[in-house]
Amino acid sequence: MGYRQAVTPDALQGRTNTTMRSFNRAAIILGAPLGGVLAEAIGYRPTLWIAIAGFVFCAAILMASPFRRARHPDAAAGGTP
Repeated sequence: MGYRQAVTPDALQGRTNTTMRSFNRAAIILGAPLGGVLAEAIGYRPTLWIAIAGFVFCAAILMASPFRRARHPDAAAGGTP
């Protein structure tokens, strides 16, 4: 979130944050019922392991992506972002 705010122009901060909040709420609206249905169908423990695997997968994708090496130009020059 800090990197996103640092690279987003001030005039677009509100729109960017609103868009991210909308994606977050959409994930909750879709994920909560899906998790409940899955927990009822296969049980709570397997559902939690599936969720853990999803988080590990996302972390691995981020670690392998260029996002990990992204730096704000001001921070690379020694200034404050």
